[in-house]
Amino acid sequence: MRPKLSRYDFKAIAGAFSRTQITLAALILIGAGAYVARIGHQPLGASEAYSAWAASKPGVGAIIAIPVLYDPGKQILYYILLHYFAEIFGYGENALRSLSLLFALGDLVLIYALARDLFEPESGVAAVAIWVVNPLAMIFAYRARGYSMFTFVGLAQMIALWRLRAAPNAWRTVLCGVLGAALIYTHMSGVLILGAEIAMMVRDFVRGRRSPQLWVAMGIAALLFAPYLPIAMIQSRQLVSGQWLDWMGTAHYSLAARIAAGGAGVALGLLMVFAPALERRRDEPLRWLAAWSLLPIGALIAGSAAIRPMFSVRYVLPSFAVLAVLVAGGLAVWSIKIRNLAAGGCIVAFLLMMPYDRPGAEPWPQLVQMITAQGNPAQPIFFESGFIAHGAAGEIANGGFPFGYYAVPFDYYFHGPNPRLTIPGYDPAAARARIETAVRAGGGGWLVSWKNSEVAAELPDARQFQVTRIVSQPQFAFYRIVPKTKPAR
Repeated sequence: MRPKLSRYDFKAIAGAFSRTQITLAALILIGAGAYVARIGHQPLGASEAYSAWAASKPGVGAIIAIPVLYDPGKQILYYILLHYFAEIFGYGENALRSLSLLFALGDLVLIYALARDLFEPESGVAAVAIWVVNPLAMIFAYRARGYSMFTFVGLAQMIALWRLRAAPNAWRTVLCGVLGAALIYTHMSGVLILGAEIAMMVRDFVRGRRSPQLWVAMGIAALLFAPYLPIAMIQSRQLVSGQWLDWMGTAHYSLAARIAAGGAGVALGLLMVFAPALERRRDEPLRWLAAWSLLPIGALIAGSAAIRPMFSVRYVLPSFAVLAVLVAGGLAVWSIKIRNLAAGGCIVAFLLMMPYDRPGAEPWPQLVQMITAQGNPAQPIFFESGFIAHGAAGEIANGGFPFGYYAVPFDYYFHGPNPRLTIPGYDPAAARARIETAVRAGGGGWLVSWKNSEVAAELPDARQFQVTRIVSQPQFAFYRIVPKTKPAR
């Protein structure tokens, strides 16, 4: 029975909670402070502005159309939640990012819950310590993107599946199925997590553990996702067969390397399913954690070599969060002392890294100031249409981002009357012709480009125009273009 507390008896208050609970609360407060401290330090990036633009759509129907036309791979659930969140709290930078921050704090609670369910509360606290100020957690905790929500839904689904496996009932079956569908609606790569779970369910079946409720839950997830399947198939063609992924680079490995990568991916899956048991516990928590974390990561790495580059940490962020649980639980099996020291060392090391692990800011407010300072509303601003692609792939006509990829973040900050003109990013000759004509008519102009060296092909003739590169970052450049001779009156 907990002690009765007087109003000012702080010692009694502390005694009412365990050391584990107090440590967990302290870690969550550290995370909250670290996330809040960063939330307003940078302007929205291009991808964050797309989130704001998607959330500002008039209704769910308009939001559903966005992934097909402009943002393949991203699912609709985050945009819909952000829509209603922003209706209440507004579309300012901090308001938009606050939803991610709330999910990031929820991630800490679920990491603790997952580790507690599989091991014990102390390993849960250790897992939270490993993750709370991890650079991956930090970056996505204060960005208006759906990845901290993706991690939250992924962890919730994993907990639901583990509890269903341990003590099946109808309520847990339905919950696990609904969360499985929500996972794919949050991001398409959630399929990789469900695939890892199905692989482990096969292992259970082979080893004589019959869990029909797990298969029913997967069926519920598939049924709930079925209405969206035609849209998902269109996105898959854009992602894998189209040009969208060329922003990561084109496939360049030999046939032998592709076969080896594919074979390694298959071997990893077979190892998880058919390798002999190594744990004393029959429910094999470490193997399940390894499958949740390593199979999705391995699938993307193998696919990057065998098909085309497709690996990005954010696509498998839930797997990296689960990796923190795997490390904490695995070290606990070896030595409780080593687990505690490793968890403490991680949090200290990541705190020391905080001043150096911030991604570069995109300079939209500065660009707006430059254009406003010119005081000429007739001068156009050019944006390249088409999916981001480099090399020969960048010259393939496509209908991606018809208004220009960078028009959305630019318009979030700039509300002036200057004409916004699009140029075909896949047709440098046509782009150059349009720039030259419009710049002559307006007496100057601005180009916002996602190209690197390829941009030279669409820049105007240097003998007739003065081109000044004002900003140059990876996949972002800003140019001032003025004619060398004034237009005739």
